[in-house]
Amino acid sequence: MSRKYAFLALIFLASCTGREKVRLAPPDPAVVQKIAEADALSRKGCYVTLKEAYGICSALYVRPECRDLVAARLVKNSLLLAIREKELGMTSRKYMDTALAVIKENAALESFVPYAEIAGFFWVQGQGVMRDIDERFASKFTEENLKIMDAELREKAKVDEFSAYMYATMKCFLSSYSDKREEPSELAALFPDSLLLTYREATCPGEDEELLSLLLAQEPRFYEAAYDLGNLFLSRGNLLQAEGHFLRMHQGIPESPQATILLASIALALEEVERSLEFYESTLAIVPDYRDALLGKAICLSYLGRPEEAIAVCEKIIGLGYWLLGESYYWMAWNQHELKDNAAAEANIEQAKGRLPTSSQVFTLSGIVASEMGNTAKAEKDFLEALRYHPANSEVLFNLGRLYAGKEDWPNAGPYFEKAAFAFENEGRSLEDKIAQVEKSTLAPERKDRLLKKKKSQLERTLLTRATAFYNAAAGYFNAGQEYKALEMSTRSAEHPAFKQKAEELASGIK
Repeated sequence: MSRKYAFLALIFLASCTGREKVRLAPPDPAVVQKIAEADALSRKGCYVTLKEAYGICSALYVRPECRDLVAARLVKNSLLLAIREKELGMTSRKYMDTALAVIKENAALESFVPYAEIAGFFWVQGQGVMRDIDERFASKFTEENLKIMDAELREKAKVDEFSAYMYATMKCFLSSYSDKREEPSELAALFPDSLLLTYREATCPGEDEELLSLLLAQEPRFYEAAYDLGNLFLSRGNLLQAEGHFLRMHQGIPESPQATILLASIALALEEVERSLEFYESTLAIVPDYRDALLGKAICLSYLGRPEEAIAVCEKIIGLGYWLLGESYYWMAWNQHELKDNAAAEANIEQAKGRLPTSSQVFTLSGIVASEMGNTAKAEKDFLEALRYHPANSEVLFNLGRLYAGKEDWPNAGPYFEKAAFAFENEGRSLEDKIAQVEKSTLAPERKDRLLKKKKSQLERTLLTRATAFYNAAAGYFNAGQEYKALEMSTRSAEHPAFKQKAEELASGIK
């Protein structure tokens, strides 16, 4: 450059530096207000408010003048929602896709990549087969990356609420840290007002009833806390308490299939089959190929006397492959047996045996089918195999008693009928306990009366079958020449009004 042009360039630079800088326009007050609203919603930390915050941020992000203001907020909300949805058994990748797209579009957000890896590597939680692997996060590669960055992520967690939550999530749930899980309470103590970290503390490790209840009291929209409380009560066997929490979760987050499938399972356990079927259908409306819900639907249809429909559902599960095949073959066979198609039932129960080789239920049905087809040797073998896995199987014990009585093998018939009678007696006690629980419950009167009527009817049938088994045991022992045992069994049979006269006549004959 010549001296002349160099001089002109210096003048130009001097003139430029002397000019007043152009100031950026201040943010629109309405935008500032919206961002503040989104921040307040995010601080609530629950799924419903995080979704609302996401909606605000994503609407602002498409406006060029707002992008820098909301980009980081949108990534944070997206990653929090991606994890929360997986915790609630939802398989959508909408929020994960948003987070990755925004990070890619904004070089300044590269620091969020490790947190995206945590969210992407997080398993979908839920009952049965709900794992939805995100192939963008190869497990080995992601775990190695996170291990390398552990110290850096730990330091960030000490000063930032979002970073603390993501780090606690990584420590609590990812497999590479399963042998060194850390309580997130230390991080929660650094952010005492954080509902996000309170929730993480309440769910890792296990569910903390006190903290979850506190969250619901502080923020009634924290429906996922109700879901976790439901799981806690379910693990304790408190079905009706669990049901109440799952209903609250379902009302607040109807898009989660976990509340509906668990409500269906509870209804089925309570033998409210129509109610159970409705919840299974609701689950399938969300996830059409959810195998556990399909199997539950097949079971409900079976109990409702709709075998053709049940078989069609089982065939669909088998067509999907991989999981619940043994159970599906079993229920196909069960329904074919109901339709008196024992040849088809026999073929499918053999398929079930291969996949469920220690199922007493499978060998019980196999024995019943074999017995009805006249193959007593196979029936005996299957029944004895069923007892290996469930020695108190009352149905098998009773059927073995009948099988040996049919062969006039009285030394075996009497003891099996006796064992069956005591097994039915224990089932009767269990039913009495369930009746007491229902009577003490706060169920709606109509529902309570319906459940009590059903349970009391079951109890009556069980007690009658117990008396039948005692009488058959008495007959078996008498025919085997064991009169003292025959007298004992006839006395027990006489406790039931339906057998009182008959059993007393047998007893008097023995004396």
